[in-house]
Amino acid sequence: MDLSEIHHFFQMFDHDGDGKITKQELTHSLERLGFVIPEKDLEHMIDHIDTDGDGSVNLEEFERLYEAIITEERDEEEDMKEAFNVFDKNGDGFITVEELRSVLTSLGLEQGRSVEDFRIMVKKVDADGDGMVNYNEFRQMMKGNPLDRRSASSISFDLISKYKDPI
Repeated sequence: MDLSEIHHFFQMFDHDGDGKITKQELTHSLERLGFVIPEKDLEHMIDHIDTDGDGSVNLEEFERLYEAIITEERDEEEDMKEAFNVFDKNGDGFITVEELRSVLTSLGLEQGRSVEDFRIMVKKVDADGDGMVNYNEFRQMMKGNPLDRRSASSISFDLISKYKDPI
């Protein structure tokens, strides 16, 4: 999204066109989008964004908020790639049954599992049916968990936890 698009989006929230988004304008806009946020939470949100302390959000503050969101998304994407790389031992862009088995074995989580069990784990995530997990399939699987700026090791732990129980 470029600056003109951010400005246009800002104007959609700034109903009276005064260059500031008030709590009322934000409430109304969010409700139109289907979000109902308690007043206390909304006030906290505005206080966090409102760096000049005037009780509203101006375009500059709105732009900073957008940049912070984009930066956080980039950080999450980097963590996701790091987690994928933990499993993609040979760096070819795919997690194979053997790579999954190797990682889980190194973590002591392979107990009682056969190679077929690892194939089943891969198959659960393997959307294109090639017998391996590519980055997009890995990402899609991980989307079910909030990422809250977690580290690659935390993301990897979540993946492992999904398959910790006997199959």
